[in-house]
Amino acid sequence: MTGERLMSIDEFDKYLERQDVPRRIDEVIVHHTWKPTADQYAGKKTIAGIRNYHMNVRGWSDNGYHFMFGTNGDLWRCRPMQRAGAHTLGRNAHSVGISYVANFDSDKPEEYPGWQTGIDATALLLSRFGIGIENIRFHREFASKTCPGLNVHMQAYRDEVQAVLDGQQPQPDLRVIILPENAVIPCGPEVDEDGVTRCDLRTLAEILGYDVIDHISDQNKIYVREASE
Repeated sequence: MTGERLMSIDEFDKYLERQDVPRRIDEVIVHHTWKPTADQYAGKKTIAGIRNYHMNVRGWSDNGYHFMFGTNGDLWRCRPMQRAGAHTLGRNAHSVGISYVANFDSDKPEEYPGWQTGIDATALLLSRFGIGIENIRFHREFASKTCPGLNVHMQAYRDEVQAVLDGQQPQPDLRVIILPENAVIPCGPEVDEDGVTRCDLRTLAEILGYDVIDHISDQNKIYVREASE
């Protein structure tokens, strides 16, 4: 049966748990539509239009993608996973095809509100089929296209998915100051325009062997004395 269904990410998770997929799944292949663009997304009307194009113009039996993501974060179930998709020539038999409604040759992922939905869905697909981030593939690997867009980078996409699998968001790089005897002071990632890295005064004083007797944070002052033996 053809048709599309809107799901929340939680519903998608439960849907994946219920699915008996007899074909082997080795890859999740990522696409963008190019046309329609992100600005042209109009909910179900857009997804149904893509299905109609795939069926009535391309001659396929259904939407070529298994899942699609809308500009606003909508997640659409399209072709059933039990059936091979029609999205990547030569790679359909053992893959799940997902697509963003966007043109990421010009659109930027960080400005696309639905980006995280696709990342979360990809992580759930990997978990469901027991495959790693190296099995996230891009359409352009197998065709003379830019798909899923020049602004989408493979390693960055995989890293974002891995962060979800790890249950955390990517952490900023931390800076440290190494003192004699390998004492380490952790610092924030920020560096001012003069290239100065700043650290916590209390931590610095204590590592240098002082007792902190008062700390006035709103004045960035600390009062110390030599540590007692």
